[in-house]
Amino acid sequence: MLKNNPINKQLIIPTLIVGLGGYPKAVLPHLDFLFYQYFGERPASVDFVIFDFDEANGEISATGRRFTTQPYLIVLPKKALKDIARKLRRKDRNKFIPWIDTLAGYVDLKQVRYVEGPGLNLLMQTANLAWRLVWSEHIVPQLKARLQNLHPSPQELSKLECKGYSISNRSSIFVIAGGGSTTGPSGLLPILVELKRLKPVDSNVFTILFTPGSYRDKTDEHRKRGRAIFRATIHRLIDLFNGMEFDQPYGRNGYRLRLEGEPLDHLFLIDGSLGGGRAELNTEQLGKLVARLLFKLTTSPLGEKFLGHIGNLNRGLKEV
Repeated sequence: MLKNNPINKQLIIPTLIVGLGGYPKAVLPHLDFLFYQYFGERPASVDFVIFDFDEANGEISATGRRFTTQPYLIVLPKKALKDIARKLRRKDRNKFIPWIDTLAGYVDLKQVRYVEGPGLNLLMQTANLAWRLVWSEHIVPQLKARLQNLHPSPQELSKLECKGYSISNRSSIFVIAGGGSTTGPSGLLPILVELKRLKPVDSNVFTILFTPGSYRDKTDEHRKRGRAIFRATIHRLIDLFNGMEFDQPYGRNGYRLRLEGEPLDHLFLIDGSLGGGRAELNTEQLGKLVARLLFKLTTSPLGEKFLGHIGNLNRGLKEV
């Protein structure tokens, strides 16, 4: 616990970190540990959530304490996906899933396959459909609830200040995803679009994307397919920055995601190579590295100034 020193309070930038898929599970337990190590707790103004179709937790043990993703991991169900993938093979599919043709221009339904096992197994059209089946019920309510509490209420702010924190009037939203897998790339753009729609006006959205170079523990075939997925994901991001509109159905009830404009304020690419490729970091080391970056960006004046510059929040300020 911090000492309540009115002269030397600890800066905290209100932050929501949204993880997609497996890679955030290598980052957030280490970030939780850093908060515990320095402050004895994770401040209430810093929130985590991970969305994944794989129920596996990420966890570490440090200083006799266990840090796990379990409290903030939202395991997305695949039951509806399995059922629809089976019905898609029927000639009379419209009798059982009459709404499915509303997705036909956005999902290649002929490529949808369901495979038993964790995650979505590099089946991108299956993943493309899977996110749409869980969006309205599982994604939107979670994002709304967390964004509603991104800036502390006056009562919560008073409690934080009594603990020795100084809460910034800025706020940040980070999205962490692996760029060469399935769940992260397939969910990244819709998550960014939804966050842009729901976020407070004075918040900025930043993305941390792991490149295919960080998938050193995967098979050659996985990495080959991952590189193609990564290229396609980056091309779609570039298209949005070049003026392409995002307007797609997400759900069975006609819910649509729309965005005209940039989907994020800054993109961090993480590949884990050092010294021009002379050294490489494994997944755990990468997780620690990204956790330290997020800790600095969330708890220091340097982070506030840095995020202000790249998020264009410092416009109008003059150097003295």
